[in-house]
Amino acid sequence: MPIYEYYCGTCNTIYQFLIRGSRKAEDLQCPKCGKGDLERVMSQFSTSSSKSRSDDEMAADMADVDENDPRSMARAVRRMADEMGEDLGPELEHALGRLEAGEDPEKIEQELEEMGFGEEDGPGGTGAPSPGRDPGLY
Repeated sequence: MPIYEYYCGTCNTIYQFLIRGSRKAEDLQCPKCGKGDLERVMSQFSTSSSKSRSDDEMAADMADVDENDPRSMARAVRRMADEMGEDLGPELEHALGRLEAGEDPEKIEQELEEMGFGEEDGPGGTGAPSPGRDPGLY
């Protein structure tokens, strides 16, 4: 089922939308405030489509990840983002490039936090508290 999640910065909330038929992502509006500038976010859970790899294939990829090797971790993050069709943004792309070059992950994480990325960031790195999740399907 084609369900996608979109973030409304005004409401600081993630909403789920059923996208099928003639409905287009660019036509979506926030169910609460009505604004149309929603940002697609990576879902906490997704099902594979006919074009994506099976769950077993993705699990096998993750089994090969060496948590002590920054290059391996960066490759895994890139594969997941590619599979989801998500743009990581220039800051995270830069951080992944540094991991792929073998730089210390803790140093990179510290620098990202200094730039405003961290556990309290909502989508878009605004520094806002983590967004709420609306339970509805729109």
